[in-house]
Amino acid sequence: MNNGDAAVMKLPTTCPSCGASTDTDMCVMNVPHFKEVIIMALTCENCGYKSNEVKGGGEIASHGTRITLQIQTTRDMSRGVVKSDTASIAIPEIDFEMKESGLGLYTTVEGLLMKVHDGLKQANPFASGNEDPSTKHDKFAKFLSELKHIAEGNRLPFTLTITDPLSNSFVGPITPEGQSYLQQTDQSISDDERITIEKFQRSREDDDRFGLSDMKTS
Repeated sequence: MNNGDAAVMKLPTTCPSCGASTDTDMCVMNVPHFKEVIIMALTCENCGYKSNEVKGGGEIASHGTRITLQIQTTRDMSRGVVKSDTASIAIPEIDFEMKESGLGLYTTVEGLLMKVHDGLKQANPFASGNEDPSTKHDKFAKFLSELKHIAEGNRLPFTLTITDPLSNSFVGPITPEGQSYLQQTDQSISDDERITIEKFQRSREDDDRFGLSDMKTS
């Protein structure tokens, strides 16, 4: 998704990787059906370091949120997603879980999963450890292939879970184009029938980690 008419501000900053002077692009967007979010992106032209952050606007929620989306058709892949940098994601069908990683995005289900796939591919985690490198490579290559098939909508159905201790993540309804398709194929389901949202109490460790222990939240 693009930023539409949202005004982009450039904030002078220092690259956390190489220390060179650079800019952080920041804009405030009103996400339909959700709330305002603050999107920040940094790309260092000196060393190539990149970072993306998505923060919730307004007051901090007093609880965390776990969103579970049952993805049944390729139309579900076009749902809008806000994945904040404090959220973890999981796909149980392929035993995948990615903890809080600093990866913040406003995109689609497909865009999120492709971003995760590309990031893991670049990270090359099988390059270290005691296991035979060829064995680790084969396992990782198989996993990446499964993840890419899911991201491209070629392995359905599957489950996507987004867990955010600060409740700054969101999955939107099926797009109007997707609803039209469902009506044409006699799939008269509710937009949110495939989404389950659970609230949970943050742990004391979470409050300490996010600097909330001494703050009053809504």
